Amino acid sequence: MPHSVNIVADIGGTNARFAYLRAGSDKLLGVEVFPCANFPSFADAIHAYITMGHVEVVEKICLAVAAPIESDWIDLPNNHWAFSRTELQQSIDATVVIINDFSAQVLCLDSLPDSSFQWIGSARPKGNGIKAVIGPGTGLGISAITPSGDILPSEGGHVTFAPSSEHEVELLKKLWQRYDRVSVERLLSGMGLANLYWANCQLNGGTGELSAAEVTAGAYAGEKHCLQAVTDFLSILAVVSGDVALMIGANDGVYLSGGILPRLLSLFDSDEFRRHFDNKGRYSELCSTTPLAIVLAENPGLVGCVAALKLTK
Repeated sequence: MPHSVNIVADIGGTNARFAYLRAGSDKLLGVEVFPCANFPSFADAIHAYITMGHVEVVEKICLAVAAPIESDWIDLPNNHWAFSRTELQQSIDATVVIINDFSAQVLCLDSLPDSSFQWIGSARPKGNGIKAVIGPGTGLGISAITPSGDILPSEGGHVTFAPSSEHEVELLKKLWQRYDRVSVERLLSGMGLANLYWANCQLNGGTGELSAAEVTAGAYAGEKHCLQAVTDFLSILAVVSGDVALMIGANDGVYLSGGILPRLLSLFDSDEFRRHFDNKGRYSELCSTTPLAIVLAENPGLVGCVAALKLTK
C-alpha cells in the first residue's frame, strides 16, 4: 500500500522550492528548485514535482506564496502565476494550506538551530517578545510573530522609501525619473540592486544598466558603481530593518532573510550595518538592545511550511 506524504512548497518571484515529508517526520526529502519561468502555471510545476517519482499519495500540501492570501484567487505579483486554491485542491485531491511566504519565514525561526544565524552585535533573543523577519529577494517581504505564535503579516516592503543621507536624497531624485512613487522594495530587492546601480551611474554622468547578478559580480570585481550600489543597498536595508524593529516592537529580534544577502556576505560590514540599524535618535539605545541576525538556513521557507502544517488540524 503506498504511503501518503505531505508536500511543502515555497513559491517566490523567481523560484519555486518543493519538498515532501513522511508521516511523523519533520525531515525535508526530495528538495527540488524549479525556475518559475519554466512553467506556464503553478499547477504545471506541482504536477511536474509529483510525477518526478518522489511522491505516491499526497495527503496535505502547504504553500508559502509571495502574494496576498485572503481570497480564493492567488495572484503572485512578482511572477506570472495565478490560481484558485479551490481548483488546485480539486485537481490534486489533497488538502491545500496556503500561507504568505514571510509567514513561513517567521514560523521557521524556532525550528532552526543557532548555527543557522549569523548574529550582528551582542544582543540575543530572550523568547518573550515579538520577532520580525525582513527579506530582500525578487521583492521585499516583511512579517512578524508574537510570543503566542500569532503572525502579523504585512506588505511592509511597499512603504515609501525615506532617505537618511544627502547621497540617498540624490539617489531618490534620480529614481523619481523612473517611478512616481519609490517604495523600499524598489531599492531592497533584485531590481533594487539594479536601480541603485543605475542611479549611481546617473549621478556620475553615466547611463549604465546591469542586472542584480551583474551588479553583485561587478562589486566583487571592484567596479566602483557596483560597489557603491551594494554599499547603498546594505545601508538602506539596515536603516529599514531598524525602522521595522520600532514599528512592530520587535524587541526579541529582527532576522534578515531572502535570497540576496547570502550572496553579499563577503561584502558585508557587520559593524557598519549595526550602526545604521541602531541610529534612531532618541530610540538608538532601544534599537541597540534588539537582537539582529542573518538567517543562513538553506530552505527556511520550507521549514516554515512544516511548522504551519503542525498547526493545521
